[in-house]
This record gives sequence, C-alpha cells and structure tokens, in this order.
Amino acid sequence: MAHLGDTDAKEYFGWAHAPPAAGLGASKNEEMATMAKERSNASFPSREMTYFLDGGAEQTRYYELANTLISRDPQLMKERFFDLTGPENRAKTMEQVRRSNAVLNNIKDPKLAAAVRRQLAIYDKSYSMRSYVHRVIFKETIWAQGTKEQWSKYADDIEHMRIIGCFAMTELGHSSFLRGLETFAVFDKERQEFIINSASLTATKWWIGMAGEVATHTVALCNLVIDGKVKGLHWFLVPLRDQNTGELLPGITAGFVGARAGRHGLDNGWIQFTHARIPRENMLMKFAQVLPDGTYKALPNQALSYATLIGERLAAMEEIYASLAQVLTISVRYGAVRRQGEQNQQILDYQSHQFQLFPTLATLYGVLFTSNETIAAWTNIQNAFEQTGDEKEYMAQSADYHSTSACLKAHLGWWCADALELARRTLGGHAFSAYTAVAGVIGDYGVITTGGGDNTVLAQQCARYLIASFKRAREGKPLGASVRYLQDQDRILSKSKLRITSPSDLLKTDVQMDALLYLSTKMIMAAGTSLATALGNGSSMGDAWNNNMVELIECTKPHCWVLVMRNFERKVELSRQHPPIYPVLKKLMDLFALYQIQKMSDHFLEHKYFDAETLKTIRKTVLQLCREIRNDAVALVDAFNMPDWIIKSPLGRYDGNIYEAYFDMVVKNNPVGRPPYWESDIKPMTSKL
Repeated sequence: MAHLGDTDAKEYFGWAHAPPAAGLGASKNEEMATMAKERSNASFPSREMTYFLDGGAEQTRYYELANTLISRDPQLMKERFFDLTGPENRAKTMEQVRRSNAVLNNIKDPKLAAAVRRQLAIYDKSYSMRSYVHRVIFKETIWAQGTKEQWSKYADDIEHMRIIGCFAMTELGHSSFLRGLETFAVFDKERQEFIINSASLTATKWWIGMAGEVATHTVALCNLVIDGKVKGLHWFLVPLRDQNTGELLPGITAGFVGARAGRHGLDNGWIQFTHARIPRENMLMKFAQVLPDGTYKALPNQALSYATLIGERLAAMEEIYASLAQVLTISVRYGAVRRQGEQNQQILDYQSHQFQLFPTLATLYGVLFTSNETIAAWTNIQNAFEQTGDEKEYMAQSADYHSTSACLKAHLGWWCADALELARRTLGGHAFSAYTAVAGVIGDYGVITTGGGDNTVLAQQCARYLIASFKRAREGKPLGASVRYLQDQDRILSKSKLRITSPSDLLKTDVQMDALLYLSTKMIMAAGTSLATALGNGSSMGDAWNNNMVELIECTKPHCWVLVMRNFERKVELSRQHPPIYPVLKKLMDLFALYQIQKMSDHFLEHKYFDAETLKTIRKTVLQLCREIRNDAVALVDAFNMPDWIIKSPLGRYDGNIYEAYFDMVVKNNPVGRPPYWESDIKPMTSKL
C-alpha cells in the first residue's frame, strides 16, 4: 500500500496540515500549547490571586502541603472514583474516615490539620459529609448545647472517634417545621432516665447521615415531657450501637435509606426509638435543665435550641464554593482548548459561552468573600458567648445571623444549583459522561437546597426578620448588623431613579450599591405593606402570609445580593494593596453587580428605577465586561488552586491534554471485550446456528 503524502492526508483526513511524526498525538500538542498561551495572555499572576483568596501565602502553603499528604496516601484516595458500587463506595469512604482520623491525630499543627480536613472535603463529598456530620454538627451540638461538664466528658472521645456521632433532627413526616416533630423524651423520675420514643411512623428520624450503618451515638431533637406536660424541643445524647460489636442497642431500630441522587459513599439512615432509655445526664443542659426531682428550668429562649443550625447553614456556602469552583475550573479550561466552528476557534471566544460562564465566575468570587467573612464573624460571636455568658447579647446577634444564614443558604443555594447546570451544558455532549465529574458534583450538591432547612422555608424566615426590622427602623429602634441599612431607608428610597450620564457610570461602585439597596428596601417595604393590607382586610396571619408568599420570598433576594456586594466591595478595596490583581477583581465585582441587577430587571422596571433604554445599556455593559474578562478566565480559575486529583475530570486538566486523558480513563475503567450477557441475551437473537 502506498504511503499517504501531505497533500493526500489533507484530502483523506480533512486536516488543514498533515500531522507531524507523532501522528494522532498532534492534537495533544495543540491543546497543551493553547492552554499555555491562555496563561501567558492573563493580565495578572494567578499565584498572587491564590494568595489573596486563601488569606496569604502561608495558608496557601498549608493547603498545598495537605494536598501532597493526601495524594500520596492510597487509603485517602479513591481509585475508580466513578465506577465504585454503592457498598464499595461506602466502605472506601469509611476507610478514608479511619485513615484521616489517624493522620489528623498525628498532626500537631492545627493549621495543617484544618487544611487536610478542608482539602479532603473538597476532594470527596461523601467523605466531606461523613466528616461534617461527626466533627461539626454532632460535636458542636454537644459543645453549644451541653454544659462544660458534658463537653469535657465527651470531647476527647469525639476528637479521636472512639464514639462516632450523627445528628437526628429531620423526621420522615417533618423537616423544616420543627414544632411538628413527633419524637418524645419522657422523664422517668423514679429511674432518673429519659424514655425516648418515636410516636408514629412519621416520627422516624430520616436522612440522618452516618446513622445507616456506623454511628454509635446521636444527638436527637425531641419533645421533652415531664409529668405528662410537653416542655418543648430539647437535645438528647442517645447511644445507638455497641462500640465493640456494632449491634444496635435495645430500643433502637435503624437502617440505610437506600439509593440516592449523590454522595454514594455516605450512609444516610433512619432511626426509630422504641422506649429507649438514657440517663438524665444525657439531656444537654447548658440552657435548660431537668433536676432530679423533675423541676424544669426552661430555656430563656426556644431559639437557643436551634443555634447550631446557623453554623450548618453558613457552612453551605463552603459547599457552594467548592462545588462551583471545581465545575467552573473544568468548564473554563475545556472551553479554552475545545475548538468548534468554521474558523476552528476556541469555544470560550463565543459570546454565548462567555455569558454562560463569566457572570457565574464573578459571582463565585463574591460568594467566597462572603463565606469567609460571615463564618469568621459567627465563630467570633460563639467564642465570645462562651467566654462572657451574655445571653441577651448572644440572642440579639443570633437573631441577625439566623436571618443572614437563612437568606444566604436559600438564595445562594438556588443560584448555585442553576449555575452548575448552566456550566454543565457548556461541555456539550461530554456533559453526559460521569467521567467529566460535573454530573457527580451536581448529584452530590442536590442536598444543599433542601438539607439543613428547605430553602423556601428559610427565605420566609428571612422575610419575617426583614419586615420586622423595617418596622423597627421606622420606630427608631436598633437593628442587627445585616439590616442596619434600613435605618437609612428614607435616603435610600429618595434615590428613586437611576441617573447615569454615560455607560461608564454603571461601573461606579456607589451606583451599583445604591441600586441594590434601593430594590431591597423597596421590596421589603412593599411586601410588608401587602401583608399588612391583607391583615387589615380581616385575613388571618396564616392566610395573609400564604396569599403573599411569593412576594415575601422575592423580597429577600436583593437583600442577599446586598450582603454579597458589601463583602465584595471590602475585598476589592483591600486588593488595592495588591496592584496586579486589583483591576481584574474590580471588573469581576462590576460584572457580578450589573448581572444581578439585570437578572432582577423586572422588579427595577416595576418600581420605575430605570427604563428599557437603561436596561439595554446594562445588558451591553455586561457583555462588554465578559469580553474584557475573557483573557483572564483561565487564570481566574487557576487561582482556585485545585490540583487535577481534586478536579477528577480529564476535561479540566491543568495542562490541557484533555482528549488523551479522557480516552485513557474510559478504556482503563471499561475493558474492551464481549459483554457477560452475550450468551444469554444477544446470541439467541443474532446467531444463525
């Protein structure tokens, strides 16, 4: 057979140029060269941005040391990540938990230990949830709700996982409506014990992470009953399994809830209590106590029982960041090297592609800043309360952070769910493959919009706080930090029209902030007026609320973006001390703010804050900012500093060698050959014998 020459190759294969000696491998060189060029085109050093996002070079080094430690340990890494069966995945995840517990107990530097936990949690969401359930919500409930004596009794066992904990709040028939919970703790004065009982099938504790197969203890939220009288919800520490044999204890029935949409290495479970007895001392009694004679010392405020949920809801922002940072890294890198169209251009050059990805990328930077600031502030509040014991101050701050956590979890949770799907579609046909990692991230993420409080309910909780705060501001009363701008409502509402003389005015931070503050204040006022009108017309509060529910939920959205914008603005100002990264961060903030204003344009138009021509100018400015960010896109996702083993997607490889890595992954995990069902199901149809 004659060899193909250069001219023949062009005609036969449709190549613009005959391949070099490397043959089909030439594609690899092109993609890698493209990725290298992308990085050289960036206007800023991604490393400096990484330091800024991490809070300094030292913290970045801790994360990278943790990366090295994890990636070199086969017990912490999952081979066949996307091809494990459910039982294999759950077993491997518990191996990660056991191994990480040993590793962490051997690390003396708390910063390194925290870095290891963080990087492992980003790598594997099943591990993340197992670790979070035990080390955060189980542990912190005992710390926050228990006495100092109770905490000291269990702290070391929790830290070293001699007991493994879970958090039993949600029930089969009850989730966000906690007052409807049907699990009861009846005080038996004679035996100095509480009898824990699931009153019905719907009282079964449900979706309880770690309860299905492994947890030895749980903190259970139950209705306290003394002398036949219900005293409200309180927390109880209940043993579930024998720590040596793993067998369920008397009065405990528990199991695995089965197949779920994601987090397949986690054993979400159910628990039924049938007259399970625990000592009186197992009631967590920091705020409320039951004395030996049955005397009940009540909670100063029932809301203290729910304080643990604030931290849980704020932690959702860390999940949002980790999930979306991974998916955007994959999508942007793939878009940079994937070529399509008559001119064989990079798909990241298409305006539609930029509009799908870049506003999300800009918003994610603001979410990260908000997450870091808000979680740090709440941690400081908890620590201060632990030292001072000032319940009045703690309750005032808790009310504000309850609203903040509810608002951020609800609206950022919804936003992220939409953004993940939007980013998935930018991968084209490959988006359907589990090996691109994106589908798995979306499956794992799904719990965030409903777990820890249904977002629709949380948005309503925030709405109640906003309307009450608006009224308090009218009365000249003090307000919580998140809503203090409502004290300035007259000035804010007096700026009832967006006034710009040129498109460049839209890039002024005060113009953007004024717009968000106006819409938030106006919509809170309008929702409060609608509710008051319904009540004035004779509706019950329940009917009035239900008949205005959509408006009440909607009024919390601009408030969410006000909170993000505040934190974004602070960080952008701080970045002036780092001149190479300031310009691109300012552009990201501009894009975030104007995109969110555009998305809420129906409300702005309804309240006549701007007209259709101004909206058209905003749209054009958003697209212009997308064009300006284009050359920095790869560097902006590089700044997240996620190594390939965390990304787990051949399409998001750092070096750009996407096709070879993708093909190798498919072949490695799916050997070529005749399927095992050939003889039983195919041959009977196709055989001519």
